[in-house]
Amino acid sequence: MTDVSGDLMMLRTAAQQREWNTLQDTLKRLLAHMDPLPALAVAAVRMQTFLPVFEGYYPHAGWVRELLLTVISYGSAPNELPESAVNQFPNPGCGNFIRAVLDTARAVQMQVTLFERYSHITNAIANEILAELSHLYYSRNPEAFLRLMGDTPASEEEIAVIRYNFWLDEGVAAHDTALWLAVADDLETKLV
Repeated sequence: MTDVSGDLMMLRTAAQQREWNTLQDTLKRLLAHMDPLPALAVAAVRMQTFLPVFEGYYPHAGWVRELLLTVISYGSAPNELPESAVNQFPNPGCGNFIRAVLDTARAVQMQVTLFERYSHITNAIANEILAELSHLYYSRNPEAFLRLMGDTPASEEEIAVIRYNFWLDEGVAAHDTALWLAVADDLETKLV
């Protein structure tokens, strides 16, 4: 179990430093110590956090909850997923959340390998965290969100500044660290 303990420590350190590459690599290694369905439960907890926010914006998009419930309850998902749905929900964090939902579903599809399952679960957790961070920041800064997502495209330079301000926002930084630490705590209860 020293691998697990060391990786949990690495995950927490990376969370404090906001090192997303290390976070995702370490998360995938930790998830691989579990069977895929219990690993999926780590993502399911994250999905349940943002689902009410998403449904607040899109109460008629019941297929999202239905897909999540099918994945979580039955460990199955349809072979064909609505890939274009990512761009159909233009509110802060909602596109990332749909990516997370789709990756959660991909994790249980029959045709994916074991390695791919853990990759999809890792991506789902990361995208759900990005959904929360985006919602937190861009709900307070709607003009920046409109510049990113609006009909009038922002210049590459302006996009870089907007993303820089998002990433360095103190509230985003604190919440980012807290969310990843919560993932580490959840994994620790399941692995140690």
